[in-house]
Amino acid sequence: MGSAESGTEVQISLTSWLSIALTLGCFSVVMSATTINVAITPMMQSLDIGPQVAQLFSSVFLGLTVVVAPISAWLADKFGAWRVFLGVLVFYVVASLAGLLVDSFSLLLVIRICQGICAGVIQPQSMFLLLECTPQSRRGRVLSLFGLGVVMAPALGPAIAGWAVDHAGWQSVFVLGAPPALLAILVAWVGLSKSQISDSRQQLQSFDWFGVAFLAALVAVVFAWPFVFERSVWLSGVCALAWLAACRAFWLSQQQRSNSIIPTALFAFPAFRRAALITFVYGVGMYGSIFLIPLLLQDGLGVSAAMTGNLLLIGGVALAGSISMAGRLVDRYSPKLILTAGMVSFTLSCVLFSVSTNLVVLTAAIAISRVGLGSIIPSLYSAMAQSVEGRQLRQVMSMTTFLRQGGGALGVVAIGVTVSLLTPLMGNNVEAGVTHYSGLFMILAGLFASGALMARRM
Repeated sequence: MGSAESGTEVQISLTSWLSIALTLGCFSVVMSATTINVAITPMMQSLDIGPQVAQLFSSVFLGLTVVVAPISAWLADKFGAWRVFLGVLVFYVVASLAGLLVDSFSLLLVIRICQGICAGVIQPQSMFLLLECTPQSRRGRVLSLFGLGVVMAPALGPAIAGWAVDHAGWQSVFVLGAPPALLAILVAWVGLSKSQISDSRQQLQSFDWFGVAFLAALVAVVFAWPFVFERSVWLSGVCALAWLAACRAFWLSQQQRSNSIIPTALFAFPAFRRAALITFVYGVGMYGSIFLIPLLLQDGLGVSAAMTGNLLLIGGVALAGSISMAGRLVDRYSPKLILTAGMVSFTLSCVLFSVSTNLVVLTAAIAISRVGLGSIIPSLYSAMAQSVEGRQLRQVMSMTTFLRQGGGALGVVAIGVTVSLLTPLMGNNVEAGVTHYSGLFMILAGLFASGALMARRM
């Protein structure tokens, strides 16, 4: 009896160590996505580059996470999941530290490329390792801890980076993710057994390099499209149509390949298709709201930067509380119910943003939106994990990162272009500015309302 209890305690302790390591590892690479934004202005001055060139540090990172995410399942099967996780984190730390030693635009962009590749691998790797190491009865709570790290990373990143830029210079933003990554490596090394580190590898088919190159070209066009749009609206329209045709060609080619990087067979299942659409909508909403809320408050309503930060901090507190509670509710009830509630909450927040200019109401909307996001993460990933087994779990988690980041990329580009078009129309007219932002929030509300309907049918 005593030995059985002891064995249970060891297993729980091991799971806790690994959960912390995976969360820290993912936190470190996700934080890198937003820390660079704070350093854009001093980088432009120091490197003598324009704003569009400087934005490559952000767009290259996000684009590479989209391209690399589908490869993560293949890497795990080929070389062993824990080997890949630890090896990529070590590479990430080395590349980040190199950012302190170089001061040319081209070398810093190479370092940023390395960080984006690491982020594209670590995010899905962390998720499916977490799910594989956790009993189904505890997945909701563990995913809530993981989700808190993933969502808080882009929120805390700019604040930490701002302090670092003021006290240590703009190059310090390249290395901010290294300390949590090193801690993740240490914690994982303590929690892992030798058998887990040397987990079995599989004999796989040749790699789909054509698919990766095709996907990379599609992603590159998304980030290049705003530059084309600035020069010619008609040419940008032609490019958009050509891009859609290329997307269809890419999908058809993936269906015909036995070693495709996109597991097209998964989309034959209605439940997965709904979950995929919800994940895409979630990516658009999360990244879109992070972009739009400060614009509405500062540009639309004239709220100070300090007040905007305080209001967003309230949202962070709401997120921390809701995601912990949602994880426990997912373990006790159906993930579908919690997911639907989260989608409805975010829909309600977008409606409030679109119909009110009262700061009290907008503060409530920020809190409600973060409660929605906190409910979506553990419930969506739990529901997707329950519907598959074995290697499919790794493929699903890779697709989750791919769809979330892809939705975020398309959403940010579309919103950015829309705002740039509307800004000249706004002028100094506060009412016009608020009206335009309200319309964008209403579009997000419609997207999440459709997501809530899909969640009910999962």
